[in-house]
Parts: sequence; structure tokens; C-alpha cells
Amino acid sequence: MMNVQLSAQFKQQIALKKQSYTAAQRELLTKVLDEKYKDLSVSEKLKSNINCLKEANTFTITTGHQLCFMTGPLYFIYKILHVIKLSEDLNNNFPNEHFVPVYWMASEDHDFEEIRSFLLFGQKWTWESSQKGAVGQFDTNDLKPLLQALAEKFQNQAESEIHRLIEKFKTPNYGLGFFEFVHELFSVYGLVIIDADNTQLKESAWPIWEKDLYTNDIHNAVIDQTQALKDQGLNTPIESKESNLFLIGEQKRERIEKTGPIEFEKGHSFQLSPNVVLRPLYQEWILPNLAYIGGPSEIAYWQQLPLAFETLALPFPLTLKRAGGILLQEKEVELIQQLGFEMQDFLSDKAALKERYLKQAGDQEPNYGQLDDFWSGYKSFFLNIVTEELPQEKRMIEAELTRIQKQKEALEDRFEKMRKAKFDKALKQIEQLSEKIQPKGQLQERTSNLLSFCPDGALSGRIASIYEQLDPYKQEKQWFVVS
Repeated sequence: MMNVQLSAQFKQQIALKKQSYTAAQRELLTKVLDEKYKDLSVSEKLKSNINCLKEANTFTITTGHQLCFMTGPLYFIYKILHVIKLSEDLNNNFPNEHFVPVYWMASEDHDFEEIRSFLLFGQKWTWESSQKGAVGQFDTNDLKPLLQALAEKFQNQAESEIHRLIEKFKTPNYGLGFFEFVHELFSVYGLVIIDADNTQLKESAWPIWEKDLYTNDIHNAVIDQTQALKDQGLNTPIESKESNLFLIGEQKRERIEKTGPIEFEKGHSFQLSPNVVLRPLYQEWILPNLAYIGGPSEIAYWQQLPLAFETLALPFPLTLKRAGGILLQEKEVELIQQLGFEMQDFLSDKAALKERYLKQAGDQEPNYGQLDDFWSGYKSFFLNIVTEELPQEKRMIEAELTRIQKQKEALEDRFEKMRKAKFDKALKQIEQLSEKIQPKGQLQERTSNLLSFCPDGALSGRIASIYEQLDPYKQEKQWFVVS
């Protein structure tokens, strides 16, 4: 539930955005969206949201992310569902306004290494390509072998939606395929997807580009803000450049260097691409946005930008930490309970978990002391008899007793292995569960892919389950359980 303080902050943001966001900006945004979605099957909820954006009382809640193949890590899903759930709650809290969830595609990002791979069922799947430049503009021809291999992985689920989703990537460029892929998964929730690599949107943001090209105002503002944060001992993930713009084109995205006089026309804005400093400014310029939902590092770099926003008289949005958590299947939750644990127990060290299980299961090593005492007494008594009766045979008897002792010890070792073997299955299950919850000791949401929880290839049903469980106001990690 939204607290009073956050509600007041949203009320303030609404007032600020109403003053700064013009009817012309709203008209252009909805025109671009109408064009983008005209050939797609659109849910009634999404259709309503796009239409509502034409009205002055409609605002957006936004998250952004790179175009990670097949959604990449789990937190991509959590971010999107967060903006959806938050928008829905805002609609209940502010009945006179309307709130629309937005996913901002980072289609101009050129970090291909970051998006080209994902993990599925313990196997790394990688898009092999030598292409350069903005990943959203990549040709998908060299993606086809990977798509084929992925389809074959789910060949026993011929009717599964995964095959329809894979087909979305068979488009002229990766950005379009990714747009349609995400749309297929989230249209039902009314999610609006923005691909800002758009000629009209970029031209409308000319005041941002102009300021970066011909002044150092934005650059100096970020430097000042960054130093203030450093003085407080806070994290500052990004570094501003004298030029924060790239030239974008076929197979290239190259930074503009201010080594001499720059001449650039507004009509060529489509060739410009903002870096991490300017992207938030561009976002807030073209959207009636109130809040950005991001991870810890994103929130940190947004805090380096308020003074840059002031140079353009742009309201700085609320920045809220995204929801995060751990995903399990129902069968895994049942197994955890059968083993005598609770889910949060698996956040501890797996060696400690195994030791705890063995204690809980009554794995107390038998007391062999009585046998040892008996054997020691037997040897001593027998050797006394031998010494009295046949002392010449003592060495032979001692050797034979040593042989018997080794046999006894081997028998005890064998028995111990047999006794402990009955726990092997449970210990292996603990190992597997621990690896799924903390893959290689890392955060699951940063390494695992949703498809790994969908052996039948049905992503939508699992997304719906996470959607029902996700609390957009919960700060700690959440547990999500799917079928």
C-alpha cells in the first residue's frame, strides 16, 4: 500500500508535469505511438492507455532496459511488472488522473556483449555476430541459427507460445523484433513500449541536443552534482563527457568529439544518439513522466542528474527502486518443505544447510566406542593367554589380530558409507535447490532467465503469477512461486 509521503510526492510531480509538459509534446507522442502500433494486435487495455495519453490528465511511470535476448535476466520481468502494478495502484489513489506503464527500449545501446547471451537449463545461449553499432539496428540474419536451435529445444511442446515468440525475431532488424516480442508478453497489461530511435521524437528534443553540442551546461551540471555526491561518500556510476552525444548510422555509433567548430542541423537529429547522461533527459522531454523505476546502480546515476535537468527547466522525476526477488516453482517449494526447511533458509551457505539437514534427519554417527572397548579387551586377554601358553606363537597371533582389526575397520567404514547413502538423494536436492536460488553464489535475478522456469515454453502464465504476487512497495526481496 502506498504511504502518505509517497502519495504526496506523486501529487507534487503531477503538478510539476502539468506545468511543463505541453499539448504539442503530447500530440507528437501519441502520433508516434499510433504509427508504431497501427499494424499490431493491441489489447483493449493498451488501446485505452494510448488514447488516454492524448489527455492532459494522463501521466506515465517508466522503466528502461537493454534489449536482452529472450528477456535476459529475471529482473527485466520484475522491472516491467513493477511499473504496471504501480500504475494500477496510482489509478486507484488518484481517480482524477490516469497513469500508464511504460517500457523504454534502450535500442540505441551498442553494448552487444551485454545482451547477446542468456542461460537456459544450465546452458549458455549466445548470438554470434560481428555487427557493430546500435543493437536495435542489427540485422537478424545471423540470429536465425540460434532461433532454430531454441525452437528445437522446445520441439516436444509444438503448441507452446514459445514458438510464436521466437517468430517475432524474424524481422528486418532486432529492435523491431524485440519490440514485438515484449509487446506479445505485456500488451494485455496495457504496457506502452517506447522505441525512442525515432526521427520525429529526436527532432522534438533538439533543445537537448543543441545545448550539449554548443555549450558545456549539461556537462558542468553533472560534474557539480557528481562532486557533491562524492563529498557525501555516495556512489557515482557515470561520467559525463564534454559531448554526451553519438552519431548513429549503419554499423556505427561513434561519440561526437568537440575538437573544433560543430555545425549540425535540427533536421539531422535522427543521426544523434544520447548516452547515459542525456537519455534520462530525452525520456523526460518526450514523456509526461512522473517516476522512473530502476535498479540500485540506475537510481545512483539518476542522482547525478538533477542539476542537468535544471539547465533545461525539466522537472526531475521520482526515482524508485525496482522490485526484486527469487523465483521458484511450486514443486520446488514442496520439496523445500519436505526437507524440513523454509524458503529463506536457502539464502544461507549450502554446506551449512546440508549439515543442518543431517542433524535434523537424525544422522548421529553410531557410538563405536563399546565395540572398540570390547575389541581392545579381547586382544589383551587373548595375548595374555598366548604369552602364558604358547609364547613362541605370540608374533604370529599379533599379526593375525592386526589383520582382523583392519578388517573390522574396513567393515565399519563400509557400513558408514551405506548408512549415509540413504541421505545422498536429499543432499543432492539441497545442492540443486541452492544452486537454483543462488546460481554460483550470485543473485538469481541477475543470472537466471524466465524460460528456465518454463519447461513447457509458456511464459505468459508464469508472468501472470509473478504479477499477482509482486508488491511494488516492498523494499526487501520477494519470493515468487509459479507452476
